Amino acid sequence: MSLLCLSLPSCCALAGLDSDSLSRAAVKFSQLDIKRLLIFSAWGGFGFTPIAYNWYNIIEATVPAMAYRGVAKMAMDQILFPPAITAFTFFCLTIIEGLLAGVSLTMDKGLAFGGSVESVSALASKGVDKVKGDLGATLVTNYKVWPAVQVLNFTVVPLKLQVLFVNCVAVWWNFVLSMTQHK
Repeated sequence: MSLLCLSLPSCCALAGLDSDSLSRAAVKFSQLDIKRLLIFSAWGGFGFTPIAYNWYNIIEATVPAMAYRGVAKMAMDQILFPPAITAFTFFCLTIIEGLLAGVSLTMDKGLAFGGSVESVSALASKGVDKVKGDLGATLVTNYKVWPAVQVLNFTVVPLKLQVLFVNCVAVWWNFVLSMTQHK
């Protein structure tokens, strides 16, 4: 038992874990913005996923059987889908978050109401500005990652699992989008 007790702090120190790190992680978790998490999760489940499912079926039906079909499908996907879905995501999230601006839901403070909400037309204008300001740089990042992912997706993953595969990779990508949306 004493050997375990002596080695556990050493292992934690080597892994970079100490009481200060753990307490900072606990504080950050206690301040989790549940509203933001729910909005982004709802967008992923009810917005992106159905759109992507239909999009992959369109790609499957459109790109003929040929050599390098996976590359052709990736090209069709990357030329058309990222600009449209990313712009739509920024626009919709700006409006939804604006409409819910008077609601706060965090782990440490719970549910709170207050503050003013802008008109839908003002939020739409902000959404357009968000797209204009952030779409280009976001697409540059997109093209560093997604072409390789999509070649793999279209050549190895069965059609019925392609959205699931993309959603798994999108956990990281949604982090990028969220950071861009909230900078």
